[in-house]
Amino acid sequence: MRMTDKEVLVEVKNLSVVFGKGKNKFTAIDDVSFQIFKGETFGIVGESGSGKTTIGRAIMRINEVTEGQILYHGKSIQGKIPKDWDREITQKIQMIFQDPMASAYDRLQSHIAD
Repeated sequence: MRMTDKEVLVEVKNLSVVFGKGKNKFTAIDDVSFQIFKGETFGIVGESGSGKTTIGRAIMRINEVTEGQILYHGKSIQGKIPKDWDREITQKIQMIFQDPMASAYDRLQSHIAD
């Protein structure tokens, strides 16, 4: 099956997130776009400070979007939206953070056990 045949659950289009104003303005995310398809496992990878968490927080409606669009099932989920839509998004979209120390520890434990 081609990716274009799959249902798009989340679509991020030209996302930009800017914190502060004037001299204190900081662009955390600049023109990021991607799609997450139904049944797909999606991960954002990058170095510390690259904006991974800021992207997730924008999708979760925690960080305000400066520019661009975030769509869930084809409907906008940024800015002012109806309470029932906000409640559904809060229930259905979640971020899972990897604890790098726990990951290393599991590998170490496995190695020690062998």
